[in-house]
Amino acid sequence: MNKYAIRRGIAIGMVCSMAFLCACGKKKEDAPKDTVQTKAQIDKDHIFTMDDMELPMEGDYGVNKCCTTKDGLYVLATTYGEESETNKLFKVSFETGEAEEIEIGDDDNSYFDNMTCDEDGNIYIIKSVCNDEEEEESSEDSQDEETSSDYHLVKLSPAGEVLFDVELLEEDLKEYVQSLVFVKGEGVMTCCNGNISLYDMKTGEGKHITTRDKNDDYYYGSLFASKDGTVYLSEDEWDDNSRSILNKYNPQTGTFDKDVSLPDNIYASSLYAGNSYDFYTSDRGNIEAFNLGDEKTTLICDFTASDIMTEYISYIAEAGEGKLFVINSTDYGYGKLACMNKVEPSEVTDKEILTIGTTFVPEAVRKQVVQFNKSNDKYKIKIVDYTEDDTEDDAEAYSDTVKKIGLALTQGQGPDMLVLDYNMPIESYAEKGALEPLDPYFEADQDVNTSDFLQNILDATRINGKMYSVIPSFYVDTCVASKKKAGNDGVTLKNYTDVCKNNGIDPKLGMGSMNRASAAELYSTVGSTFVDYENGTCNFDTPEFIDLLNLVKQLPEDMEGTGYDYEDFDSFYRENKSLLFEYYISSFDDYQVLKKGYFGEDIVFNGFPTTDGGESFISTNLQIAMNNDCKHKDVAWEFMKSFLSDEYQKKIEWGFPSREDALEALAAKAQEKPYYIDAQGKKQETSQFWSVGDTEVEITELSKEETTELVDFIKSVTRTMVYEDTVNNIISEEAGAFYEGQKTAEEVADVIQNRVQIYLSENM
Repeated sequence: MNKYAIRRGIAIGMVCSMAFLCACGKKKEDAPKDTVQTKAQIDKDHIFTMDDMELPMEGDYGVNKCCTTKDGLYVLATTYGEESETNKLFKVSFETGEAEEIEIGDDDNSYFDNMTCDEDGNIYIIKSVCNDEEEEESSEDSQDEETSSDYHLVKLSPAGEVLFDVELLEEDLKEYVQSLVFVKGEGVMTCCNGNISLYDMKTGEGKHITTRDKNDDYYYGSLFASKDGTVYLSEDEWDDNSRSILNKYNPQTGTFDKDVSLPDNIYASSLYAGNSYDFYTSDRGNIEAFNLGDEKTTLICDFTASDIMTEYISYIAEAGEGKLFVINSTDYGYGKLACMNKVEPSEVTDKEILTIGTTFVPEAVRKQVVQFNKSNDKYKIKIVDYTEDDTEDDAEAYSDTVKKIGLALTQGQGPDMLVLDYNMPIESYAEKGALEPLDPYFEADQDVNTSDFLQNILDATRINGKMYSVIPSFYVDTCVASKKKAGNDGVTLKNYTDVCKNNGIDPKLGMGSMNRASAAELYSTVGSTFVDYENGTCNFDTPEFIDLLNLVKQLPEDMEGTGYDYEDFDSFYRENKSLLFEYYISSFDDYQVLKKGYFGEDIVFNGFPTTDGGESFISTNLQIAMNNDCKHKDVAWEFMKSFLSDEYQKKIEWGFPSREDALEALAAKAQEKPYYIDAQGKKQETSQFWSVGDTEVEITELSKEETTELVDFIKSVTRTMVYEDTVNNIISEEAGAFYEGQKTAEEVADVIQNRVQIYLSENM
């Protein structure tokens, strides 16, 4: 699996590079009204408490599904960690929170999965029944194969009495029931991989309604019912304003014949019917609500302001004024029932506010903010998302966001800390005095010793010799090659064509799927080696840069010009059709995926071909800087250094930690068979597989030599990825004349040299 970083377009990058510079010298200009200062206060109106609710079950369990009735909710839970799973059904009172079990039997061949209920409290539940006949006919050699199951719809009274138990229609019988809702006066509607059916509320007799179109043999739609009982079907559809839409069910015609648009930025995947509002919805940051027809949602709960950390909310039930019941996903992926109660604004404790600004909200930042706020009685950190008020997700909206950040930083209204985006002009921020040098904090803090960290990562934070940010984790952008094909000299700009031809590879496909239209990858990497950003100089008018132009010229014009689909290239390295594979290495598993999957032989981290060899690049997962105008710098540092703590570093799951001992711990773990730590804290061995094209790769333990090879490579990478899209755009614009035969490479290189040098002189 090739994990390309998500990057913004060239136009956005140009805005990022210029916005701060345009802001400089404008201290007399009025700051935007919507500045960080106006947001640097506690949001007291959307604060809730969250308390876990324990069900009367033995052992470990997870809550699978809920449905809401008049005075409470039904909860379906399953034990885990045992040889056999056990289902239990409960009714939880909204008023008291007490859970009463409803007996549903204990059948080893049955499993209850999904459910809904009607206004009288009757429960309609999906039962999966193991097919004993097929199981008996299967041979011992096929014991590991999935056992066939049939699906039944069971109606239970509020007391648990079985009112009917019917097999689903033939169209639905072998499909997973993705969703089901109660249709007032009619019965239960099910969605089974695009098959929509309706089952009579009295008899369970089913009839097929419609079959929806599928993508890749899988249907991604879901059924929802609003508070008035109206049924809607969500599909991956959008209106002219790029808003997600629902299809309204017409009981008279039995069709979904009316489109209803949802509010901005709401996706029809997880909607929960309410009383005060038509629907509630949640992401990791908030719970919001809306009525159909609303342009925007209403904020109900701000998790971060409430000091609540949740992985995922998979159900919301309104239980009265200021009270919600939710399924809160745990760190292990199991749902737990929780009760949320609104806190009156007068009861919220006042604290000094520090802000951390961002153009997106990394989950790691949200977690650390909640942890900090819970443990500090005097200060509270507030996340300010500069994009939250954007009505469009495009280059123009992003340009306004970046300008807002630039103005804020230069007018003393910026956030106390800033999550640095890839395209932000960090060097300019530092050189203009907007960022606080962190060297004194490292030197004075006994809890943080620079010798504990990878020196190449610390160097990546330095501008003109000073450290201006912390980088908790990172990955490495490189080009991988077969060790045998790359040879002792590796692949360079000069020998690229010869190495391809010597191995029977067409140079046109030597870089895999990379083509001239996507050559910004090469301009950002190899091209950046021709620029000295600290001194504001460049050297594009050289034979070495001309070698880069000649390499790119050999590539296809675009993806269509390759003659293949993107997925086809997964096997090209094993089949000796491609030479260099750009890959973002973020784990020790990647080593096996590359070696066993993509190449099928020993590999070498060649890097992007340069004049003398190859160059790999550090790319940051997260990078945080401090505003020079921060009023509580000691407090900001306490928060920032929490990302460098032993506790945080050794919990990093994606990317490489910047602490050397944490990286070595990952290397040691990679030398063991794959395992996970269960809810009891015990180590459980497991099997892991990756699919690379038609090749399935089992992740096993690495040898000491293999982990050492990867660690040594990681430590050897000294260049940091520079997403200077203004420079990339200049190269792309001018190089086209050479690729099309209108100018020589030397002429193009001279023009690029002049344009980039002017840009650097004016802006660096």
